[in-house]
Amino acid sequence: MENLFNWSQPARRRYSSRGKPVQSVHEKSAGIKPATKVVQIPVHSVSSDPDRSQKPDELAQAEAPDRRSASALRIQKVFRGYMVRKNVKRIMSIRREVDEIERKLLFGETAELIRRDERERVRVNETLMSLLFKLDSIRGIDSGVRECRKGVIKKAISLQENVDSIVSGS
Repeated sequence: MENLFNWSQPARRRYSSRGKPVQSVHEKSAGIKPATKVVQIPVHSVSSDPDRSQKPDELAQAEAPDRRSASALRIQKVFRGYMVRKNVKRIMSIRREVDEIERKLLFGETAELIRRDERERVRVNETLMSLLFKLDSIRGIDSGVRECRKGVIKKAISLQENVDSIVSGS
């Protein structure tokens, strides 16, 4: 096998960042004086640093749970946001259907049809009940979602009361 460290060859001249030559270990042992002043740079080991008194392996193990918990929190935030958006979309689609029923009831012809036809009254009441059941199936993850859902439920219940008042002739 070939010798990787050939100490018999003279060392190459190294230069500092300022372009001045730096004295090597071989030059010191040979008694060669450098042309410029040699500056020593202090090197701190891991144990001498007060902030990093632990070994690198211990630091990595100590920081791992923090990174995992931060990642878990981020995933939970993203998922909760997704669930809120999904539930609000469902509530808004139900609200559009309730608004459509309200618009038809305010249109005088539908109110007259409900007053005359029992089947039409039952159909409107069942439609409103099915919308209320859909609203009940939506989980209120966030307080904003719960408030939005409550508002649509109140509107649907008031429409049911309006249908009943139309039938009673008030």
